[in-house]
Amino acid sequence: MRKNEAIWIEKSKRWQIKVQKDGVRRAFYSPDPKKRGKAEAERKADRWLETGSRKEAARIGALAKEFAEYESAMYGTGNNRQHESIYRNWIAPKYEHKKAADMTQQDWKNIIKDAYTAGRSKKTLKNIRGYITSFCGYMEDCDVPIKYPRKLKIPDDAPEQEKNILQPSQLRTLFTEDTVTTRGKAGPCFHIYAFRFLAVSGYRPGEMCGLRKTDLKKTYLKFTNSINIYGELTTGKNERARRKLPRTTYINTLINQQLENLKAHGLEDCQWLFPDADGEPLNPKKLYKRWKKYADQHGLTCSPYELRHTFISVSKSAVPAELLKLVVGHSESMDTFGVYGHEVDGELKQAGKLIEGVFDGILKNEVG
Repeated sequence: MRKNEAIWIEKSKRWQIKVQKDGVRRAFYSPDPKKRGKAEAERKADRWLETGSRKEAARIGALAKEFAEYESAMYGTGNNRQHESIYRNWIAPKYEHKKAADMTQQDWKNIIKDAYTAGRSKKTLKNIRGYITSFCGYMEDCDVPIKYPRKLKIPDDAPEQEKNILQPSQLRTLFTEDTVTTRGKAGPCFHIYAFRFLAVSGYRPGEMCGLRKTDLKKTYLKFTNSINIYGELTTGKNERARRKLPRTTYINTLINQQLENLKAHGLEDCQWLFPDADGEPLNPKKLYKRWKKYADQHGLTCSPYELRHTFISVSKSAVPAELLKLVVGHSESMDTFGVYGHEVDGELKQAGKLIEGVFDGILKNEVG
């Protein structure tokens, strides 16, 4: 609480008051010679002092709401809803009314522990950890006093979620079967090149839906936007999502086939590379339904997102982890590999050649 008052400085003809907070000293002024000028200078000082006090007194619940608003504006509803669920289920019950400044390292660890004890999967525990680190990072950027959590370990024996991927024989089916049966009649599958693109690119479904023709560069595809299940255009899951994809022979072939496909359907002027059949942006929900119909008819047992897992699984034995992370925009284990900023010259090209070799081995040059 401030104890001093503003004083009139005759030489400069203004009221002045000096106050100190957290080792920082500031002066506030008012040129009004009357008593209201004195009060004005003191109000300015009080506001500055109170700002620090409010931050120190800020509670997790209020800060989580602020963080949610920020995330919603930056990344769209989808990412925000997942984080709101994490906050509501694992943080709010015990810590909603606790001051952020009073949160300890053990408090953050206990949140992970509670979810682990409740039998949540390793993936869920990683999502909770991701929320905690993002939340605390945002608070640090806002100068809210908070202890950034260190070493939030995920128990090794946490249950793994089972992931389905396409085996090599199923991948060959995907690249040889291009029809879908509707009302008993087989016909060309409009989204077949989108399905195949997911398998050879490692893109998330929403990222592929957000691809524009202007994202096609000479030697790579540039990620700019993603479309979530609410139809919102976002900047992607995280900063690592904004990346480049090398244009391998398979990707070039699929792009050319898709452009011809769009032209055949009168959509050559559509800005989207993989739109819906009406030329509108493809919603990942609709993509799932289209894929499910095709996959069920051809005995393929995975989801569109698991085509990304398929890409990673078949590539990981041939492509070094650092290069694979560069291509798929993976943030997992970032500290382990230390891959930040721009790729080293030649890395993207190297990754493309390695990936191309993997799919050569599986598809035996059946594409193209």
